[in-house]
Amino acid sequence: MRLLTGLVLGGILAAGALGAASSQTRAPTTAAPAAAPATNRTTDILKLMQQAADAAAKAKAAQARADAAKAEADKRAAEAAANTGAQAAQAEADRKAAEAKAASDRQAAAAAQAEADRRAAEAKAQRAAAAGRGVDWPAAIGGVRASGGGEGLAPNLNRAAVDKTKVPILLPTDAKLMAGARIYSFGDYYTITADAPGAGISLSGTTAVVPLPAGTPLKITPMGPEGATSQRTVDGQLISFVRYGVLYTVEVRCDAPTDPRCVDDNYARGLATKTTTVVMGAAARAAAGLGG
Repeated sequence: MRLLTGLVLGGILAAGALGAASSQTRAPTTAAPAAAPATNRTTDILKLMQQAADAAAKAKAAQARADAAKAEADKRAAEAAANTGAQAAQAEADRKAAEAKAASDRQAAAAAQAEADRRAAEAKAQRAAAAGRGVDWPAAIGGVRASGGGEGLAPNLNRAAVDKTKVPILLPTDAKLMAGARIYSFGDYYTITADAPGAGISLSGTTAVVPLPAGTPLKITPMGPEGATSQRTVDGQLISFVRYGVLYTVEVRCDAPTDPRCVDDNYARGLATKTTTVVMGAAARAAAGLGG
């Protein structure tokens, strides 16, 4: 490009000089309009050539920038592709880890459910056997004698309801709690209610058996020779156990969900442990062979 520009420029200059010499030696024959000086034409041509050279330089610079931009775009596209591949690999690894954890959790849940079902079946069989035998009256009579029969422990219990009850009645050895207790009797089933500050207590006993549909799971864990179980209720704790062939329950209900007596079963179990006083009304004494 530079060589070509130099040759063209040299030719133009030579042509201009030759034209100027000829105009000096040739005799004018007629008067004619004055022609534009050769120097001006040369300057115009040089300007055009410079502009062309500048335009070419700008085009080259623009092409260089375009090439650099494309190279940067290609680089970023390659990086994005690499990142996408790494993310996909991580996502696949996370998916497999989640599947493995879910499988492990299912196995653990199945094992726990199997153990719960086994214990529930044991409790159900134990209670069915107890119900089938009926009330163990000799043991109940022994309980009355050992505990003193509850004389004066619950003075406000309705005597007619006590005499109507056909099963041994169990009371906790807590005179303060039993002072205002109330009893509701249905013959082979009774419930005693009592109030404590911020809580309510229910004690019940029954020989009635309500059959459950086959395969019904009982999510309870029997403990000890009386098959004691502990269950969380909506507002408290429920302890149940079998004694003298009778199913007894001790339930604690709290006004406040954060009440320590209902947060766990410690208080309810302690109350059940103290529920040892045996009271027998007329119907129970008759059934035990002691006369009304």
